[in-house]
Amino acid sequence: MEITWGLLIVIYLFTAGISAGAMVTSNLALLYGGQDYERVGRWGAFISPFPISFGLGVLLLDLGSPFNFYRLFMTLQVRSPMSYGSWAILLFSLLSVIYLYLWLPEKFRIFGQKKSLEKWKKGLAKGMPFLSVGVASYTGLLLNAAVRPLWTVPLLPVLFLVSALSTGVASVIFFAALSPWQRARHKELHVLTKADALLIILECFILLIMIVMGRLSSASVSNAFGSLLYGEFAVIFWVMSVGLGLFVPFSLEYLELKDKIPVRWTLPVTISSSFLVLFGGFFVRYIITYAGQWSSWF
Repeated sequence: MEITWGLLIVIYLFTAGISAGAMVTSNLALLYGGQDYERVGRWGAFISPFPISFGLGVLLLDLGSPFNFYRLFMTLQVRSPMSYGSWAILLFSLLSVIYLYLWLPEKFRIFGQKKSLEKWKKGLAKGMPFLSVGVASYTGLLLNAAVRPLWTVPLLPVLFLVSALSTGVASVIFFAALSPWQRARHKELHVLTKADALLIILECFILLIMIVMGRLSSASVSNAFGSLLYGEFAVIFWVMSVGLGLFVPFSLEYLELKDKIPVRWTLPVTISSSFLVLFGGFFVRYIITYAGQWSSWF
């Protein structure tokens, strides 16, 4: 079976999700957390532009003819997920850079009055979640449109959206806990950890529904999901995605939330669990992309 969408496409799908999730995390921290969650808002704003920029770079490499990339923006085809998705990602990338600028410490800003910049920051924070949801779910819609048995499940965009939010929160936890500069306080990390644990539960629930729907569907779709459960991709699915990517980080986060982790181990566990969420988010896209191309109609 020929694999058309390889590792570079997986990286593109993964990085777009991280950026969208980090942006939503920052937006909510600003709008509902205020000064108490300023570090969360700042880290989300600082992270957001970079993964998606890297992803767009590897997408250009995968296209093979990067100088033709501009053709995607010559028209807007409303029936084409790739067309409006490309426009959404372009707009998101530009606005995320502006949003980052608004979060810079005052001494690094070269123009704009503080009062007006704060107004712009809150304005963007109210609008960006909608664009972020579009970017995060677009990658699932893109696969939906390719009409492979594994990709026809309607919940695929929802799975990608929830996984994007989870990896976005995890990226903020990871950098906010790891960095000696602007390190998040216990209260901030506790709220983020609780949010991520809930997102992991939701992601597991969506995966379960997808599997049940897939196994009860046509023979082609059922066989495609069988490749995940006990076939060619079972080891990657159960070990990388479910075990290391969902079960282990959720267990660690649960122990953290219940204060079962000794104080001296709290920070290493927080960093490890957030890294594993990112690890699992990558392999969710890897397994869906590769197993989807392996699956065929019969």
